[in-house]
Amino acid sequence: MSKQSTTTKRGRPATGSLYYAKSGWRARMRVDVDGERVQKSFDLGTHDRAVAKAKMKRLLAAKDAPSETLARTAKREETFREAALRVVERHRLTGMATWSDRLSRLEMYTFPELGEMVPAEIRARHILALLERVRDLGKARETLFKIKHDISVVLGELWRAELLPENVSARVKVPEALPGPTLRSKKERAVLTDQELGRYLAWVHPDEHHRMAVLERQTMACVARMFGGLRTGDLHVLAWEGFDLPRMMDDGAVAGGFEAGIAPRRKGSRLAKGGRPQRLVVPEMLRPILRDWWERHGRPMDGLIFPVRRGPTVGQQKNSTRHADAFRRDLMRAFGIEEKQPSTHHRGTRGPLGLDVWMKVREFTSRERELFEETEFTKPVDFHSWRRAYNQALAEAGVNAQQAQALAGHASLEAHARYLANTSTAREIPINALPNLSIDFAQIPRADLPIQPLDRGRSRIRTCDPCRVKAVLYR
Repeated sequence: MSKQSTTTKRGRPATGSLYYAKSGWRARMRVDVDGERVQKSFDLGTHDRAVAKAKMKRLLAAKDAPSETLARTAKREETFREAALRVVERHRLTGMATWSDRLSRLEMYTFPELGEMVPAEIRARHILALLERVRDLGKARETLFKIKHDISVVLGELWRAELLPENVSARVKVPEALPGPTLRSKKERAVLTDQELGRYLAWVHPDEHHRMAVLERQTMACVARMFGGLRTGDLHVLAWEGFDLPRMMDDGAVAGGFEAGIAPRRKGSRLAKGGRPQRLVVPEMLRPILRDWWERHGRPMDGLIFPVRRGPTVGQQKNSTRHADAFRRDLMRAFGIEEKQPSTHHRGTRGPLGLDVWMKVREFTSRERELFEETEFTKPVDFHSWRRAYNQALAEAGVNAQQAQALAGHASLEAHARYLANTSTAREIPINALPNLSIDFAQIPRADLPIQPLDRGRSRIRTCDPCRVKAVLYR
């Protein structure tokens, strides 16, 4: 027997209980009838225990309603939203890594269309119409597959519990995505060169109020570029205790530190595919940068390296924070595309107010347009570009695929290979792949002189101009 409780007006726990009868699960709880608390029983209209528990929770939340209303609430069928939330909650409790992503997609795309429908009333045409609407928003086909799978998981749970005659999502074929999103999903992120990275790191924000935020992004960029190609989610959970921190000497001096550290390998609030924490050697170039950041924050021995800095959640982990816009804004100012210019802000009757605002002072070069605007082949630079730069650098350094996969924390060689299409090694044809030709002399033939073979033996000699320069091409 399952018991659930809440609190009455007097502060006492009001308990309700479930019991099974021939007609199905029933709820027993105390309710108000003409000002008196009496115990009543309600038929929940289901033989499924999980659904009964959800309905019992709903009844306890509305315990102060009239008994007739409670009876209708108990009989009311579960909506798709309620069923989905129940399924996702079970996934969360059982440790499913992607439950939060599923919940986000359901709330964003599915609940507005199907949330208030009874699952038994959902047909394949409803799901197809939903997918087509999402497709028309410009989403990639991979997103459509995930949305369909989310719906299928919920309806599949109900079908296995014999609450539905079938899982109608199995009849639905995911529509083709629009050409634009399909092409965009194949584009690569633009990557800063080493010289551009150095130029960015050398820039200091002119306003002291914003200087620390810029320095934090610069430090995060260095860590992502040099320490395992960390994702943004990895940076948000990176902790001081995961590194070999400097040692305190008897005389108060600080020695060593940051020789190695733990790369978390997370994606948002969950582990990335194939991701488990890795202990990696910290490059010597990165150690003084980490130590400077450690000194600036009072030499902490534990805690997050890049936590929330302001607001009510200060000190806590950043969740869905994106740094792309701020990062590109820093780059535009570091490259001299934007400069601070005096401006006048009119305040009505209070008169003008002089302000310094950032303004674009010149147009993009072709290279800068590739970094800041989406082109035919690339997407603008963002924080994930550091991971791409890290993987490309491994390939250009001649690191074999298996070692590079391990250093980057990829789940498979296929995942690692996606980052390598634009490396210098992929652009240069190895010498061994060229034809085996030995050229003694060569000159472009003149159009008015025919090329005449002089020898049909091992070599072919051709006259190219009046000077009769001979080009001998060995077969």
